[in-house]
Amino acid sequence: MEGTLIEIVYLDGTESKVSNDVLDVLIATDKILRFKRDTGWVDIIRKNAKLRDYRSREAYVGQERRAPWPKK
Repeated sequence: MEGTLIEIVYLDGTESKVSNDVLDVLIATDKILRFKRDTGWVDIIRKNAKLRDYRSREAYVGQERRAPWPKK
């Protein structure tokens, strides 16, 4: 089963669709202008994006379910 793809707009105006994991990386590296949620477009440049901080350990209470990074 393929995950949901999220519409994005890169800095040069190119439109694409990416997975949630790729979206996280693109936001963190300032590679996109905006992405689309069910409620509309989120503009990254204006910093009005209400994004989760995945570095915050207090954000989630429960067992860690993410798989570890594969070893090389």
